[in-house]
Amino acid sequence: TQGPSAVFPLAPCCSTNNNNFLTLGCLVLGYFPEPVTVTWDTGSLNKTVMTFPAISLGTSGLYATTSSVTAMGAWAKQQFTCSVVHAPSNSHVNKTFAACSTHFSLPVVKLFHSSCDPNEGTSSTVQLLCLISSYSPGAIKVTWLVDGQVDNSASQYTAPAKVEGKLASIQSEFNISLDEWVSERTYTCQVTYRGHIFEDSTRWCTDSEPRGVTAYLSPPSPLELYVHKSPKITCLVVDLASKEHVSLVWSRDSGKPVMPGPLVFKKQYNGTVTVTSTLPVDASDWIMGETYQCKVNHPDLPRDLIRTITKAPGKRVPPEVYVFPPPEEQEQEPRDNLTLTCLIQNFFPADISVQWLCDKMPVQDSQQSTTLPRKAHSSSPTFFVFSRLEVARADWEQNKEFACCVVHEALSSSNRTLEKVVSKKPAEEAGSEEPGGLWTSLCFFFMLFLLSMSYSTAITLSKVR
Repeated sequence: TQGPSAVFPLAPCCSTNNNNFLTLGCLVLGYFPEPVTVTWDTGSLNKTVMTFPAISLGTSGLYATTSSVTAMGAWAKQQFTCSVVHAPSNSHVNKTFAACSTHFSLPVVKLFHSSCDPNEGTSSTVQLLCLISSYSPGAIKVTWLVDGQVDNSASQYTAPAKVEGKLASIQSEFNISLDEWVSERTYTCQVTYRGHIFEDSTRWCTDSEPRGVTAYLSPPSPLELYVHKSPKITCLVVDLASKEHVSLVWSRDSGKPVMPGPLVFKKQYNGTVTVTSTLPVDASDWIMGETYQCKVNHPDLPRDLIRTITKAPGKRVPPEVYVFPPPEEQEQEPRDNLTLTCLIQNFFPADISVQWLCDKMPVQDSQQSTTLPRKAHSSSPTFFVFSRLEVARADWEQNKEFACCVVHEALSSSNRTLEKVVSKKPAEEAGSEEPGGLWTSLCFFFMLFLLSMSYSTAITLSKVR
């Protein structure tokens, strides 16, 4: 036997019921065997009760039923109780609820902290501030947790709620020592509201860097390394307050000289500044594993931001390249442009360049787009990308040749390039690694075909004899 797993009260919205009578419901789920008994307490109000036949909940063998009550009179401030009794399991559940349910807004919880800096002195205090906003006025409880455990220390303070229009907000503070902050404990602001729990958590920024300001290093692309022979590394700094007195200093682990280009500043829509610096590198140095460093200094930063980059370690795996013509459905539609697709998969490392060609000439960037490399699957270190090309229907109908040109360091050709061609007419695949591979395969299968025919002929003659 099993008692009801849940009992749900069913009430209308307050704004939709202005009559002298009221209908409520109780949904009883997950009991076995039948029956259950549902009774209602409506106080002094007249009532009519109806309990519907039970239904089976799929293959579980459990049952569900619904009971409704219609009450007449002054019900607006009345509480109603739905009592459910399941005799076989000796269980009894009561649900008491109001005559109607009011729509309310749930709170938004955000937790902020005052510092990521571990060098301000052990007497410093870090303030955690929990902002709870945009909820319908009502009882709300704020609890602070440290590593999941309730903390009731005197260093907490929750201000009275503020009501603006139909919504309310409240804030709670929790002051901790710097020693507690750098211990890497997790601090959580837990809010209980109308039976729901909302949380936000924070902990010490272990990278000890200014919040917001970030620096990124980008490696040279395979196209720059192996085709254009002009590789460069890019250092990008974002979210600076201003460009005054900012400096980016490049260096190499080998100590050899560096010659970076000029800084490029750009004002963003949010008022912050980004700065970019590029460093030309020697292709052989990069391939041999040289490490490069970009150090960012700015008066607003408590310390320098330092980023390093080197060639990714690991076994090199060449890409598999497949190019596809426009889908048949697309060709049948009355449209001016068609789409070609190139799948490049199972390669490592992730650095790869893709360029589309039309009759051996590069096409405009606006016509092509390539996804960022993504992991093939969790158990493999290899990556894949998709690239698509928009072509004019007229060019496709004229049998122009389009090629997906891939550059990757694991390819064995001298310029690390592989091309796959597609056109409306049958076209040979132009793979720079093995130009005769297709012809060799065709010859091999043709010889197998002749051998099988000779063998079949010999067997037939022997049977005839």
